[in-house]
Amino acid sequence: MRRSSILLLVLLPLLLLSASPTALADRGSVSLTPGVSIYEPGQKAIIAWNGKEEILILSTDVSASGSTLALEILPLPSNPKAVEKASFESFVVLQDLIWRHAPAPIYRETGAKGVEVTFHEKIGAHDITVVKASGALELTEWAEGFLRENGISQEFSLQKFEPVVEDYLTRGFRFFVLDLIEVSPHQNSVEPILYRFETSFLYYPLKISSPLSGDTTIILFLLTRDEVESALCYPFMVAFYRSPTQRVPIQLNVTKEELGSIDLRIEELLEGDAQLTVLEYEGPLNELTRDLAIEEKDATTYPEVSTVYVLLGVATGALCLLTGVMLVLLRIVVKRAKTV
Repeated sequence: MRRSSILLLVLLPLLLLSASPTALADRGSVSLTPGVSIYEPGQKAIIAWNGKEEILILSTDVSASGSTLALEILPLPSNPKAVEKASFESFVVLQDLIWRHAPAPIYRETGAKGVEVTFHEKIGAHDITVVKASGALELTEWAEGFLRENGISQEFSLQKFEPVVEDYLTRGFRFFVLDLIEVSPHQNSVEPILYRFETSFLYYPLKISSPLSGDTTIILFLLTRDEVESALCYPFMVAFYRSPTQRVPIQLNVTKEELGSIDLRIEELLEGDAQLTVLEYEGPLNELTRDLAIEEKDATTYPEVSTVYVLLGVATGALCLLTGVMLVLLRIVVKRAKTV
């Protein structure tokens, strides 16, 4: 097939930008839906994490000004145990769960050397290669050669991504997923891909997107054993159910059976009920200067911190009481000395 141009994007969750901005769905109409929708253009991801392993299901809506080939690179903290086909039905089930837990009424608010190939397989529209890299220059040069081997003859360079790749390597990231997909002028959802990998923290790469210009919309569905604190999710905000009188965060319990209906691999990973937290981001790509990374201790230290503050408060109160008693006794001694 003749390819007239290349759309080259280096970022995590299959983010593609067309030559002209894509209009988002109208947010002004009254609707009995939560404040997020899986059917809006943008990135969507399901992240299930049990403290040791993560399952990441990625989906996106892609379009370009003409028929082209797109390259996406996904940094991972470890070599993936599984790279498998997923189903958009998982997102549909999650959307249904959110609807069923929605308060009523609800409305939408307005508004080369050193690079080792560890995996290669074609999965539907995806041509996926996982590589292990030890240097940013080696990886970008390898990726440029990789594209030429796949029929891309135009001049291009990945040099502007070298500082970001170097940052990932410095933080211990050695594995990168390269995904080649065909895109056309007609926007369509690329079938989701599931990645399973070991990680001691809940992870979603963002910084790899920062060299790019333009805006994006990202929706994340987090499935964890414990509730995720919203303060740990920057630059994301917790999505809300919205009504004329209240805003209720979309955070709810999901049963083991419901997890199985989302994806049996997620049910097997979490081994029981889970907490669902929906996050959203709308804004510039160049402001994504840090990845989403939540460690298990971040979710469990808050009660301990609260206990420490309580103990400090008790100790402070006792000290103040003791000081008061000492002052009273001192006054009594002074008065007696004067009378003598």
